[in-house]
Amino acid sequence: MARKAKPAREKASKSKRPRKKASKSKPAGRPAGSPSPKVKSEGQRQLLEQSGTESDLAGKIGCGAAIVGHWRRGRRLPGAQARHKMELLFGIPRRAWDVAPGASVEPIGAAPHAEPVDDDDTLEITKQQIREVLQALQDSSLTETGAARLRDTAAKLLALRSRLERDRDMLEDRLVRDHPEWQRVKATLLRALKPYPDAAAAVAKAIR
Repeated sequence: MARKAKPAREKASKSKRPRKKASKSKPAGRPAGSPSPKVKSEGQRQLLEQSGTESDLAGKIGCGAAIVGHWRRGRRLPGAQARHKMELLFGIPRRAWDVAPGASVEPIGAAPHAEPVDDDDTLEITKQQIREVLQALQDSSLTETGAARLRDTAAKLLALRSRLERDRDMLEDRLVRDHPEWQRVKATLLRALKPYPDAAAAVAKAIR
């Protein structure tokens, strides 16, 4: 007797769900715009605070915009001529590029330290700086802010020149008055004027 064939079991079709790949956490992207550069010097920090594009700043300094970009990003340091120009235009001290951000640096026109310095040399340097500032003020591309900075710098330099000239005159006067030869001339002059009391008193008051 033939066996009955067992009915084929129908395999329930299982719906295959697409396997989700484990999502790898991606680092948060940088915000739109240029990233803030790492500030390495006080000069770089002050240059970053200047308004205007790199092309605007380059036009004032007299260099390429790419060079200004390197300075603002701390990739390069400006040379002596560029530092001098930025000191006049923006008030960024030349030494600011050699010190850490936030360090105190004396601006142009600041009074010199109480160190042994030749006053005549200091006076000549101040006069030269005044000429350079006045020449920079003739630049027609200067912004109102830049011109105001230069005028403020010129005022400080003029005050410094007046003080140095006054100190020099006082020093020369003191050297003359303390010189032994002047003391002899003074005594001789007063003896000659002794018969004229009023004249002697006036001269003595003037040369005391």
